Amino acid sequence: MADRSLGRKDDGSDAFPGLRSGLRYGGILLLLLCLVFAALALLIGGDMGEMRRVVASLPAALAVSAGVHIPQIVLTACAWRCLLPKAGRPSVPAMTMLRWFRETASTLLPAGALVGQVAAARLLTRWGVPGKLSAATATMDVTLESVSQGLFTLLGLALLVVINRQADLLGVAVAGAGLGVAGIVALVLLQGGRSLRWAENLLLRLFPRLRLEAFHSFRLTMAEVRRAHGSLAWAMLWHSIAWVLGAVEICGILALLGHPIDLSRGLIIESLSQAMRIAGFMLPGSVIIQEGAIVAAAALAGVSPEAAVVVALVRRARELAISLLGLVAWAGVERADARQRLATLSQGR
Repeated sequence: MADRSLGRKDDGSDAFPGLRSGLRYGGILLLLLCLVFAALALLIGGDMGEMRRVVASLPAALAVSAGVHIPQIVLTACAWRCLLPKAGRPSVPAMTMLRWFRETASTLLPAGALVGQVAAARLLTRWGVPGKLSAATATMDVTLESVSQGLFTLLGLALLVVINRQADLLGVAVAGAGLGVAGIVALVLLQGGRSLRWAENLLLRLFPRLRLEAFHSFRLTMAEVRRAHGSLAWAMLWHSIAWVLGAVEICGILALLGHPIDLSRGLIIESLSQAMRIAGFMLPGSVIIQEGAIVAAAALAGVSPEAAVVVALVRRARELAISLLGLVAWAGVERADARQRLATLSQGR
């Protein structure tokens, strides 16, 4: 009786409880997609000819968006992969799948960036990478991605001032640059060896009986990862190229819509909209925040609200499609892993 109960619990049917939650939030994002489309119709003002032209261009725009974004996933996977030792390093397709799952969680689940990072590190551990190394490299990868985004935002602010040449924007750019630099410095310091050692000592003083072997091992592994300066440089390079590809995506979509812009303006829109999106990091896919950020950043770059709404519509549709596919694939991996563990447990008995 106990064995049958165990089989029902571990046969993989409920190995991925996030599936139901992800589908629920996917429905919410689909509703948002409809609202964005309705907003576009209002902005166009009932011009059915223009509406038909926009709808006709959507499939090609989605193809461009996906065609640019898939290499972004591969590049960010390479960034994480190069932080791992060459000896036990998973293949590029395997790391790309993990990055795909991380993005899926970020899009479809509350606090998804954190959930996706933990889940991807756990899968990496099951694939033979030591747990402390999985956690340390995942943490360092997120840090380097954030640092590269900060630098990318600084580039966008600089281009905004140079292109617009408006004195009132200079103060905003300087303030934004100051906040960006402060954020980068704070993030790097928090990942430093002294900060982690201080945190470990503080925990020991507050809780003398607390066992901190795992935290101590994590701190030492982080120190090893930080000493691999060449790997850190390569990871920064891959993340930086991935951010630039986002600007290429913006330019491609706008060109299809008949609103071509140069790469510098695409960099402004992508860098500033991604920076604004951070405000909604606790929401699945930064609901509403992303759309408003794209429209606001596009206005600063001189792009009309109508065109910006279409860009937001296309990006949201691409995110939803790729993430729903990722959710199904992720659930399949989790269930296969659960069945394998069950088979191993049965053989052990």
